[in-house]
Amino acid sequence: MRVVSVEEMRDLEARTFGAGTSETALQERAGRAVADAIMARHPSPGRAVALVGPGNNGRDASIAARELLAAGWEAALALGPRHSVTDAELERFGQSGGQVVWLPERESSRAVEGALFSATVAIDGLLGIGASGSPRPPLAAMVEAVNAVRTRMSGLDVVSVDVPSGLNADTGEATLAVRADATVVLGGMKRGLLASSALAVAGDLIPADIGVVDGPPTAPVLLTRGTVRGLLARPRPDAHKGTFGRLLVVAGSESYVGAAYLVCAAAVRVGAGIVTLAATRTLRDVVASRLPEATYLLLPDGGMAGCGAESASLIAQALPRYTALAIGPGLSTAGGVPSAVEAVLRARAQHGVGAVVDADALNALSGRPGWHQWLGHDVVMTPHLGELARLTGRESGDEAPWAKARRLADAWGATLLIKGACTAIASSRGVWVHARPNPALGTAGTGDVLTGTIGGLLARGLDVDAAARLGAWVHGEAGARAALGRRAGGLMASELLAEIPAVLATTLAG
Repeated sequence: MRVVSVEEMRDLEARTFGAGTSETALQERAGRAVADAIMARHPSPGRAVALVGPGNNGRDASIAARELLAAGWEAALALGPRHSVTDAELERFGQSGGQVVWLPERESSRAVEGALFSATVAIDGLLGIGASGSPRPPLAAMVEAVNAVRTRMSGLDVVSVDVPSGLNADTGEATLAVRADATVVLGGMKRGLLASSALAVAGDLIPADIGVVDGPPTAPVLLTRGTVRGLLARPRPDAHKGTFGRLLVVAGSESYVGAAYLVCAAAVRVGAGIVTLAATRTLRDVVASRLPEATYLLLPDGGMAGCGAESASLIAQALPRYTALAIGPGLSTAGGVPSAVEAVLRARAQHGVGAVVDADALNALSGRPGWHQWLGHDVVMTPHLGELARLTGRESGDEAPWAKARRLADAWGATLLIKGACTAIASSRGVWVHARPNPALGTAGTGDVLTGTIGGLLARGLDVDAAARLGAWVHGEAGARAALGRRAGGLMASELLAEIPAVLATTLAG
């Protein structure tokens, strides 16, 4: 699945029809996909009410209700003016035990509230991707009614078909829109759903492949288990620690001890054979008490800040013994750190060691003129928007993250991963988006876990492009598992670590 505009989605649908798939068949697949998503969210049957508007989304919602009815649910169709369900379909739905409710143009708000009484799920099919501007009467009153009932009924799960009704599928603008708990995205991820303004109303984004042809070829690809599966090969039975590679970690300082631990622990969890931390004795002793699996390259007691040249020289001499480098988290930018980071990264380029560059290593680069001319290839850069603004010397602006990632990756010759609610990755091979927003990950240390995850995958032999993609997906899924039941916050970055091996295992082919 790719991230597309409304116009691009229309073109893909037309090409799908031209390839022999009928519109009716595509709608059947869409309706089943919505029903499947609902049943995955609610393993036990409940009562579903499909809010059916005038377009294709209304038909998709009605088909989903029909499928739920066949699966043992109670189901009702709440039909708005100019709805898209035929009389024959309504008759069959009623004969199968479903309920049909007519929503009048007047008093439609009260009718919606009555239809949703005691419902488990409301299927929002009032408006589709072609709608623009605020909904007009009577649909505006219906949207307001859905939101009012959702606020009052804590048990009601509002699931939108493709986009929440009232949301602009291109821009993400939503003056008045259904506030969904989940949106089942059909065929292509509409770019408006990834806008920050849309995240508050779209809920969980559930991509559904309904057999639409692929394209456009330059559009970003959505990161899913399917798109990362097989990037990491299943280990051979005779594998040993040398087979799984060696990662050198340059992270942590007196003020940021935890960063070093989190990077190293994530690399161990993702399966790197040997993880070595370049550290002072003080930092080593703290990390070793938490992570006996790590090994150490001892630096002078002053570390990177106080003994930058000597520390960088020791690291540079050790680099040829390693298959990958992870550098940046928790280093600080004090004293000699920036010049030491430059020296290490220049040595990395000379020896051809793949690297993930994050946090204070990025901050160090931002102060070195012409850094992208000597940084070299085989590098993953993982800035958040603040670090990116420092690297570029300007504010991030309103450009879509994937467009920004594509432009800067081309300019810098690196693989660029821009962290955010929807993470964007770009390299010379393409552009990818991880669209699973998780505010629970907005806590200190989760970025360090991502750095270690990518670094460990680099050590295991993945190229920078594949390590960035797989690392971002594994990190996101581990975060989703660890955050279950914590919508109010409270996730600790270290809690992601235990989830990584099981998530990674689901991506192995064969």
